[in-house]
Amino acid sequence: MRITDAAIITDFLTSITRSKNRINRLNTQLVKGKILKVSDDPTAAGAILRITEDRNRVAAYRNNVVDGQNFLRATTSALGAVSDIIGDVKGVLTGAESSGDQLLLEQLAGQVEQKLDAAMSIANQKFGSKYLFGGTQTTSQPFVRTGTPTQVSYMGDARSIQYQVGDGVSQVVNISGAAAFNSTGFVDLTGTLDRNAALNTVVSQSVQVTDGFGAVHNVVMNMRKTDANTWSISAALPPGATDANLTGGTATVTFDPTTGAMKDIVRGAPLVVSPTGVTPGQTAPPVNLVYSATGIAEGTPAGGSTLAGAQRNVSVFNKLMDISAKLRSGVKPSADDTAMLNMMQNVVMREEAKAGAYAANLKTSDEFLTAQDDHLVDLYASKQELSEVELAEVALRLKQEQIMLDAALSAAANLIPKSLVDFLK
Repeated sequence: MRITDAAIITDFLTSITRSKNRINRLNTQLVKGKILKVSDDPTAAGAILRITEDRNRVAAYRNNVVDGQNFLRATTSALGAVSDIIGDVKGVLTGAESSGDQLLLEQLAGQVEQKLDAAMSIANQKFGSKYLFGGTQTTSQPFVRTGTPTQVSYMGDARSIQYQVGDGVSQVVNISGAAAFNSTGFVDLTGTLDRNAALNTVVSQSVQVTDGFGAVHNVVMNMRKTDANTWSISAALPPGATDANLTGGTATVTFDPTTGAMKDIVRGAPLVVSPTGVTPGQTAPPVNLVYSATGIAEGTPAGGSTLAGAQRNVSVFNKLMDISAKLRSGVKPSADDTAMLNMMQNVVMREEAKAGAYAANLKTSDEFLTAQDDHLVDLYASKQELSEVELAEVALRLKQEQIMLDAALSAAANLIPKSLVDFLK
């Protein structure tokens, strides 16, 4: 097959162009001292690719950290605001306790209703497109008014939202509405205690307590006579129970020596029942309970003392609704109302502190990821930079390319018209 002059010239031009490109790249490498292509140093280039992948992964974790911090910042702010609202309602109750003016009580009821509306608005806040307190149900409003008579129902769940912030490391970034606003209630005690019982007589009864996931735990209520007309209350799990942890649950009850009716109750720490063995990804809230002893009395029952108890759940919003209704009916707040609000505020503050602890964990993760990224940047630079030996090799290759280019141009002078060779030079 005959090779035309045009084909020879085309091949020559292509070869010269490639040679000049290699010379330009080698010149740039000498100036910058860095690898420009994988083919320049395949081993180092492979390491650079792996480092780049690591940096991309770290960047994704850091984005999760930032998102989690912002979500928790909004959460702690909201919890702090609800805590303040509960404190304001406690102030309203203080004013109502000493008032016999029905008009004033109705005005105070209106204030409580305003506080209720504000608290529900906060509990239904969104951060971006996600509701803060719905658990993993982030697309629907968590607290809604339902039924007749109207009650506030929780439509979310108690599950945790977790962001991956490292290789195999996740961090919870939410507080569920179940934990913050729906995990409180009473243990209503009923029965008649024998006023003639000897000191240190103990009356016990098992009470069923349901946790945030609907699991039932048996809790033993003990009433011990400590003085005339005075009994102390304590709580314990049955021997060998492993389904929950229990703290608090203490109080002292005094009865009227004449009528036997409850005269006073001095409460210690609330009863807190925390389920154990929770499935990963779930955050079953502890159940927080105070005693109501209005249904228990002291007398001379046939057959000795009797004691019973039942759990009654009360959410923050339904409690505010109940207090407002009582005030409008001319009913002053009771010691039970005040005790419940105190516990509710403590629970909200506890969850606020938990959110702060989660945020602190994210800050630690961010510091670690920042240090990791800095290390990868340094490693990337060290892999990309050429050593003195490598630079010498680049200079040698450059000289070889220039020699080959000159040789090619000289050889072409005998095959290609002079004017074209001159032009190329």
